[in-house]
Amino acid sequence: MTDTLLRSLRELMLDESEPLAGLLRKCLLLGAETGSDSLRLWARSELNGYDGKDEVPEYRKVYNVPISMDSISGNTWTKNQVISRLQLPEAAREYVSDEFTFRHPMEELEQLAAHKSLSFSSPGLSMAMTIWNQQLDMFQSVVNMHFVMSGSTVAGMLGQIRTKLVDVVADLTADTPLFELPKKDQVDAAVNHRIGDIYNTAIHAADGPVAIGKAAHSSQGLSADDALRLLEQVQKVATEDVADNERAELLEAVAELRAAVERESPDTGDVVKKVGKLRAIAEKVGVASVTAATGSATQVLTELAVNGAFG
Repeated sequence: MTDTLLRSLRELMLDESEPLAGLLRKCLLLGAETGSDSLRLWARSELNGYDGKDEVPEYRKVYNVPISMDSISGNTWTKNQVISRLQLPEAAREYVSDEFTFRHPMEELEQLAAHKSLSFSSPGLSMAMTIWNQQLDMFQSVVNMHFVMSGSTVAGMLGQIRTKLVDVVADLTADTPLFELPKKDQVDAAVNHRIGDIYNTAIHAADGPVAIGKAAHSSQGLSADDALRLLEQVQKVATEDVADNERAELLEAVAELRAAVERESPDTGDVVKKVGKLRAIAEKVGVASVTAATGSATQVLTELAVNGAFG
């Protein structure tokens, strides 16, 4: 078994057509056979994705991602204007980090890498757009903002993961015959040297205090008050972009969710229920601007509910 596993890893890891997910599953097994928690945790995190409490490796981070913007100024419509975070108004800039972290499972990353270009948004970016619009003159408006990057950026990320895997396996086989099982200390040392102290960072780092009350923040750094401002954006686009026969139901769902959040002691179950109702109605309406605005607001409120922001 050990001969097959080590030999298979060494022979397959240099084959560029071999999916990383399969190689990482072999690492899971090797970690189990050697007793190396660090190798198993790294492989499992790469396969399943990193959750909100995990420290994400540097190779999964991208900095200063460009922003594509659509805007109106008088009778002039500008589409796909590319700007940087630093071109946002100062008050809006604080909601948009210069760092974007890919926490996705490995197989999702492989799918993203196959695309020529990628486009995505975030609650923070939606909040920045809302603040910017509040500062613009009457006949000016930013109507859409989203991050843009090449799929090759993700492909490069996968290349780094493959290289680190090669380094780890090379370290393990340098002084160990393929028919012998590396010792736990050898595996842990290879992972620590080539990848970092993933096990200690992810498992033993303090989580910090759980935020309670309306001052709590989501992973985007947004509070319940910020989410309410995003709901105002939902109301705005609903008024402008949704047909009369669908608008009333959508605005009613927004009003119900606002009322639930603004209570002196919001009920988590009630908030989550009304979030789900608003999402369902927005999906039924099927208007892109409504779906984007609703998604940003409801994502923040869902995270706050999970984090214990509501009683």
